[in-house]
Amino acid sequence: MMMRQPASLTARLAILFAVATIITFAAVGSYLYRSLAMQLEHHDDHELAGKIDQFRYILMETQSVQSILQDQHRFVDAAAGHDGLIVLLRSISGQILMRNDAIISNPPAIPIVPVDQKPAPDDLHSWDYAPNATARTVSAWGRVGGSGEKVQIVVARTVSNRMALLGAYRLRVLGAMLAGAALAAVIGYLVVRRAVRPIKAIAHQARSITAQRLSTRLDAHAVPTELQTLVESFNAVLDRLQESFQRLSQFSADLAHDLRTPLYNLTMQTQVVLSKQRAGEEYQTLLLSSLEEYERLSRMVESMLFLARADNAQVALTKSALNAHDELQRIAEYFEGIADDAGVSFTVEADGTVTADAALFRRALGNLVANAIRFTAPGKAIRLASKQTVNGAVVSVTNPGTGIDEEHIPKLFDRFYRADAARSQSASSTGLGLAIVQSIMKLHGGTAEVNSVRDGETTFRLSFPDQA
Repeated sequence: MMMRQPASLTARLAILFAVATIITFAAVGSYLYRSLAMQLEHHDDHELAGKIDQFRYILMETQSVQSILQDQHRFVDAAAGHDGLIVLLRSISGQILMRNDAIISNPPAIPIVPVDQKPAPDDLHSWDYAPNATARTVSAWGRVGGSGEKVQIVVARTVSNRMALLGAYRLRVLGAMLAGAALAAVIGYLVVRRAVRPIKAIAHQARSITAQRLSTRLDAHAVPTELQTLVESFNAVLDRLQESFQRLSQFSADLAHDLRTPLYNLTMQTQVVLSKQRAGEEYQTLLLSSLEEYERLSRMVESMLFLARADNAQVALTKSALNAHDELQRIAEYFEGIADDAGVSFTVEADGTVTADAALFRRALGNLVANAIRFTAPGKAIRLASKQTVNGAVVSVTNPGTGIDEEHIPKLFDRFYRADAARSQSASSTGLGLAIVQSIMKLHGGTAEVNSVRDGETTFRLSFPDQA
């Protein structure tokens, strides 16, 4: 089944603009609609209260209740000209004296405002005078001026005209909302389309980056501020990728060079011996020389295999608390024979414990000690030390010698890198010892450092964190 193509960012943002506009217009329109409805209701209530005062004034100019029945035109004229206005006058005995609409023959049972009191907002009530028909109404007592008789005044205002006005307003708001949403979608699409041009330019730059052009970087200044962090992060990835690619290329070249030497030696020695008939001793010498080269190749392959497994975290660690003095003393005793042949001695200064895998700890220290023996002049001593720190333990191997030049130190832990070119062809060295030390320290979450003084001491420090 084919996967649906995701919508473009421009289309998504245009839709979001439209949705945001609809929500905003709906909220504003609802607020304005409600405000208008309340204002119209307040206006109707104020007009009803004014009509009560007007009919009270007309009653004060009337001689008697009977004259109201005989001459209703003044009251009818006062109610005329107002859409939906209903007026009813009723005597204190309940007789209907005047009405301008038959629907109010039976007025609602609501409190009647006293004669000497003006209608207040609480005196106005809603009246359902028919199914689905509502009116705002108020009832008050008035007094006939000539006879002093009380007359009930009922004034009502149907909401049909108000609802018609609100309905028309609601349609206008709805139309404005839809038109605004469509306009916002179009404008948003155009604006976003223009805004994403820098992103397309960056994408075009990214497509131009190949294995042969890893030095190319994206222009962070050509994108908006919000995307600069993303571009800078991508450039940082390219930096790491370029560095790794260069290291891999260098590693391949160094590996080919180091493999070529023993293979060349094996080929040349064999060809020389086979060029003519030899004595048995010469064949034996060839086999011993070949065995030495095979052992060198075996050590190289084993070291490369260890580094590959360490890089992929496939080396299982069995950490334990190791007695630092005992472990360093064990290393010194192990290399004692080689050190005696080189005229070198050991001193051990250690205390505390080291949290590490015992086998890998001894391998890392063994590589450092083997290097130290090769570069220490006869009659000198190699110092093995360990001290406890707040964060763990620091193990160091210090040897006097010619020292290491400053330019070699940053590359010292690289694979197949040799600071001493004269020893690059040594059968005892694969150029991977210090790289293995660094990999072991990474597996333990620690670090490997080196300090060297020209014609002075060179110190390798291994920092092992504690178990926590």
